[in-house]
Amino acid sequence: MKVVSVENLKKTYNRGKVVAVDGISFSVDREEIYIFVGPDGAGKSSTLKVVAGVLCYDDGKVKLFGQDIRSDRVVEKLKDKIAFMPQGLGLNLYHTLSIEENINFFADLHDVPYDVRERRKKLLLEATGLLPFKDRDAGKLSGGMMQKLGICCSLIHTPELIILDEPTTGVDPVSRRELWKLIYRFVKEEGITALISTSYLDEAERSTTLSIMKSGKLIVTSSPEFLLEKKIDVYEAEGEDVEKAYDIAWGCFKIPRLKGKVLRFVADDISPVSNLSLSVKKVEPSVEDVFLLNTGLKRVKLEPFFKISFDIPDEAIVAKNVVKNFGNFTAVDNVSFTVKKGEIFGLLGPNGAGKTTLIKMMTGLYNPTSGECFIAGFKGEKIKQVIGYMSQKFSLYSDLTVYENMVLWGKIYNVHGAILKSRIKEALRMVDLEKYRNSVVESLPLGIKQRLALMCAVIHGPAVLFLDEPTSGVDPAERDAFWQIIRFLAREISVTVIVTTHYMDEAEYCDRILLMNRGRTIAFGTPSSLKSETLKKIGMIYEVKTENPFSDVDKLTKKGFNAVLYGRKIRIYSKGILSPSEIEKIGVKVFSFKEGDVSMEDVFVFAVGSDEF
Repeated sequence: MKVVSVENLKKTYNRGKVVAVDGISFSVDREEIYIFVGPDGAGKSSTLKVVAGVLCYDDGKVKLFGQDIRSDRVVEKLKDKIAFMPQGLGLNLYHTLSIEENINFFADLHDVPYDVRERRKKLLLEATGLLPFKDRDAGKLSGGMMQKLGICCSLIHTPELIILDEPTTGVDPVSRRELWKLIYRFVKEEGITALISTSYLDEAERSTTLSIMKSGKLIVTSSPEFLLEKKIDVYEAEGEDVEKAYDIAWGCFKIPRLKGKVLRFVADDISPVSNLSLSVKKVEPSVEDVFLLNTGLKRVKLEPFFKISFDIPDEAIVAKNVVKNFGNFTAVDNVSFTVKKGEIFGLLGPNGAGKTTLIKMMTGLYNPTSGECFIAGFKGEKIKQVIGYMSQKFSLYSDLTVYENMVLWGKIYNVHGAILKSRIKEALRMVDLEKYRNSVVESLPLGIKQRLALMCAVIHGPAVLFLDEPTSGVDPAERDAFWQIIRFLAREISVTVIVTTHYMDEAEYCDRILLMNRGRTIAFGTPSSLKSETLKKIGMIYEVKTENPFSDVDKLTKKGFNAVLYGRKIRIYSKGILSPSEIEKIGVKVFSFKEGDVSMEDVFVFAVGSDEF
């Protein structure tokens, strides 16, 4: 019997005018990890809500555990077998209750016996790192901590099917690893079935079955192994002419992406860039490559639509010994740094590290307990006239249209008349929002909302732009478009950009990075320098493909190897030289074995881990 069986599912909104899910069919077996990926507005969330029994549908047949869920009576009968966590930070939580009180409440809803509740609660809190904060109100948690608590609440009653809509959005790399260990643990030990959507393509590789959705349809459904076996010629190029090669690539290669100082593309023939000063190598395809080939990638047509109207010092941001206390809690602890004019500056750290608090001090929303911040030469109230700020949570007016929001934000910043109209027109064209001009914001997909929020943040022509997790939950194509815009603002208009992100590939796009933990600076430098320093401390990195990576990684860690899962590969960190035979001695069948490159995720995890001990 299938856990989930869906036939010709159709879901529309706005009296049938908007088709969200367009006749899709799929099934999920017991103990599967079935993952949906797709662009914003593809229909993933609507599909998961229908399967969870919280959204009505227009046509088709949906069965859970062999029973048709058209009937509310059937859905009610099955509710203890299902757990559903909706997309969005803390949407299934009660913000005035503590972490522990939220979990207890969900346990009581499902009549979980006290002794079972306490044992399972301890397991979940330890696995998610929330145990030290169990008495903190949910409304006072960082976005990532809310996500972790949401998963705890979803799993407290031991469901047979968990439906998680982008559960790791806004969660740092260390916590993401912990959460996936938790998911695997429950699938393996309790026979749970998982139906998940995600915007992280490395997570998509971990599925047993992967479906790519676009415009309400399933365009690819396959195992990740089969997808990655297809012949795709993927290349990476770097060198002094990499930006020139990026311009050429849009005319002759498929899905070109400028990942920091590396150009990645798909091509049959690389001769168009062979005469440039580049080092070009062929690389293994990833799920992201397959995803983008199926969903498409657009180049944003960018032109300057504002000029910075005042002189900016070469050091556009200066933070000196900044401290922020909330009672006895120190959120930011003696942080100092400078940011150059026109620089893209990355601010990284785990959830609760103090990044958002630091940004709020720099933007004048909080006063430092001690120390000071100068932004474009100003401090205090004067800061607000020279900055743009895009917050971690969507902060525009959902009941206004796209155009009305932009007019409002322009007038808030004292931009009026012909100048405002011109800037709005150019901004809408530049980020492809013209067709949404008169759409109410509440009805828009997340990626479109984020583009609008970015344009509202720059409509007044700021010298310094603060972006707090601007691409959180956004699909890879939208994220690439975002970074095209960010690079343009910094390189062509000399806007200084401060950006926080949990996508470690985006950390590569920054000129320099400040990595925080527990309110303090734990690493600082360019991506390349941080990776070099980390590799010296780690030793060697090996990438291994095995017969069953999900169970093999457990075998390796139990035998003392420092091993983690990345996609369907296992990464092993070793102080000395390692051979495949040493791994096969413990019963792990090795399909391929090679040295791996150090990544920004390695930098992040190693630095944070070292700081914790």
